[in-house]
Amino acid sequence: MKRTILLLLWMFPMLIWGQKKEKKEKPAVLVYGHEADAFAAAIQSAQSGVETLWIIDSSAVGGNLIQGETKSINANDRLDVGSWAFFLMRLARVPAPSDSAFQITKQQLAPRLVQNIFEDLPDTVNRLSLRKNLCVTALEKSGKGWQVRLSNGEKIKIKALVDASIQHALWDLVPSEKGTNGTSPDSTQAISLQVNYEQTEYRMGIAVGQSGEHIYNVPFRQILPDSAPVNLFVTRKAFYPQIRLDQLALLPLLFQQGQACGAAAAYCALFDVPASQIPIRTLQRELLAYRGALIPFQDISLADPHHAAIQRIGATGLLTGSYEQQAAHTRFLFHPDSTVSYEEVAPILKALYTRSQIWFKDKPSGTFTLTSLMDLIKYVANRGNELDTEIEKGWKRRFQFEGPYSPDRVLTRREFAVLVDGYLHPFHVRIDNQGRFQY
Repeated sequence: MKRTILLLLWMFPMLIWGQKKEKKEKPAVLVYGHEADAFAAAIQSAQSGVETLWIIDSSAVGGNLIQGETKSINANDRLDVGSWAFFLMRLARVPAPSDSAFQITKQQLAPRLVQNIFEDLPDTVNRLSLRKNLCVTALEKSGKGWQVRLSNGEKIKIKALVDASIQHALWDLVPSEKGTNGTSPDSTQAISLQVNYEQTEYRMGIAVGQSGEHIYNVPFRQILPDSAPVNLFVTRKAFYPQIRLDQLALLPLLFQQGQACGAAAAYCALFDVPASQIPIRTLQRELLAYRGALIPFQDISLADPHHAAIQRIGATGLLTGSYEQQAAHTRFLFHPDSTVSYEEVAPILKALYTRSQIWFKDKPSGTFTLTSLMDLIKYVANRGNELDTEIEKGWKRRFQFEGPYSPDRVLTRREFAVLVDGYLHPFHVRIDNQGRFQY
């Protein structure tokens, strides 16, 4: 009898957990639209841990991508990342990101294969449900969220919305909630079509793009609602008319902006906060976790084991990229095998870590070796000599460096980025909505 009671007590929490798992939660995020950005937003919202309802205002997903003949895309060269990369992996049937496979796949977008992925993939995603052939006919504010009325008369309460419709239909349903930045998403300030280190907005990247000579990142403000308390994210809030791209060339950007909107909406729903309270670095970390990019480094592929670390360092401005001509094309390059000078990184390190100002005081010039970087880390992070052993042991396995461990070696930008990211964590320092550091 005693053993039976103990067994029931042990099983009881599992039984309760099983009941909770079986109970269907109400959706907290609603995504609206039938094209690539709606697809990316819906999947990312669900993957970010939120029950998501995708209302598809059509009988099929994919728009003109699933119509007509085989298509090709010549945008985002070496910048196929995030949900767009995930989509290409499915099309190419490769288990990991591959620039060569992506390049071939982008030239052979067969409508039927594309449609199969658009139709089949959502069924494999937890916390995602979808309904076709419905329109949103009305929106009303309901507390911190929304009440949505569908074309079949149904009403749904939701915490956050993603408008991925072609003509931003949801936006047009709430004229009283528009902010002071304009009367439509298209009237917002255009982004700079290059990474500008003279300003701080480059630190806010949530997507990257390339078309012709234009290589740039898209700042967080491009997906923010004009009225900060309103949790309505518009994937096509700005379409950069100065690029003059057709619908197909914009596809990689559509995927990424949809993904960012889905992650942002999920954060608002999870933590019950307005869009203005989304920590930009938290959102960026979520996008990096799903193979996104913040800075358009074209010489650091998504398959690179140090991609995320270099992206984080790049988003702080500690190590910058440069525009260069390469094989008759402009490229934005990180140069991972180059060296790092004291002068290059001192301004950002001094701004981030007060103690580093003393360290740099008697070192006006020089090039970082492993010894000098470990000395800086020890001084700034209050680490002891055990750091030497820790880095030596982790050189190959933990950090995945190819060269031999040697304290006297001159560090590459790759090695510097990975070690600084791992020990000083500059990406953890918050930034405001202008990309300025918040201490």
